[in-house]
Amino acid sequence: MVGAVLLTIISGFGFGLIGIMFRMGQNRNVIPIHISMCMGIAGAIFFGVQVEWSQFFSLPLLALLLPVVSAFGNLASMHFTKVSLARGPLSPLWCAMNLTFLIVVIYSAIVFSEAILPSQFAALVAGVLCVVFASNLGNEPKDDTNDPSRTVKDKLIYAGALLIVLLGNSMAFVIIKDLGTRTIAAGVDTTYLMEYRTSIYFLMYLSMAITCFVLVVIQKAKPDSIGDLIKIGSIAAVGSIVGMLLLGFAAALPAALIFTINGMISILVGVIASVAAFGEKRTPAWYGTVGFGILAVILANLDKLFS
Repeated sequence: MVGAVLLTIISGFGFGLIGIMFRMGQNRNVIPIHISMCMGIAGAIFFGVQVEWSQFFSLPLLALLLPVVSAFGNLASMHFTKVSLARGPLSPLWCAMNLTFLIVVIYSAIVFSEAILPSQFAALVAGVLCVVFASNLGNEPKDDTNDPSRTVKDKLIYAGALLIVLLGNSMAFVIIKDLGTRTIAAGVDTTYLMEYRTSIYFLMYLSMAITCFVLVVIQKAKPDSIGDLIKIGSIAAVGSIVGMLLLGFAAALPAALIFTINGMISILVGVIASVAAFGEKRTPAWYGTVGFGILAVILANLDKLFS
């Protein structure tokens, strides 16, 4: 259990790197869809060279379809990421992308009847408060989103875009949880993720690369510098691969524990980096984000601390 929690924490650091790269790319016209395309290409290559192709071509339908389905969630998330950035600041968007633990916990409770302990429920509440505080951090876009002329319609579009980003980004994590918990046959302890891990990750990243490339072509989105794209995309890809790989090893544990810790660590890494690397001020929102993030991690592990 302790080892799985440690892997989850390291996984959160990996995913946190993606947020930092989003932040770095903001002023270099390396947008999230570019970074996601790089992550997809790197992940497909990393896992593709490890695939046992004899096994790959005999994958069960569930292990074949679910990773591909995750690409559509990523496509929706990346498209509405652009919509969100056009109408509001980066921080609420980054938080929406890391609020995925709520969707996974709800899914796990419904599909796998996972009980949510009082301390874990309190961790979810602390996690939501962490996100609320983080949403009030800086990173305003160039246009003035506080302009009184901003219409109710614009605000509703922004809120709706954030919701779609949350649901779309949650898709991959829900699938990892499902395949990491669902066994390949009744009375067998082996899960789909345990048996077909490399092939599943290869399909997820390949689908991400293809859908993001299509969106880049449709949007005609070009970075200012290919060099910046390669550097930023490569670092984000390392974070994504490490994060996804380590999270997969702990996915069978209760979602209220694992995915809450993972999401909070990811948010905290981004928030702390904003102060340490980008010179942003320590505001009440910053302290609230860090405080409730740490509290969420402690509460998620409370029953383990006293056992």
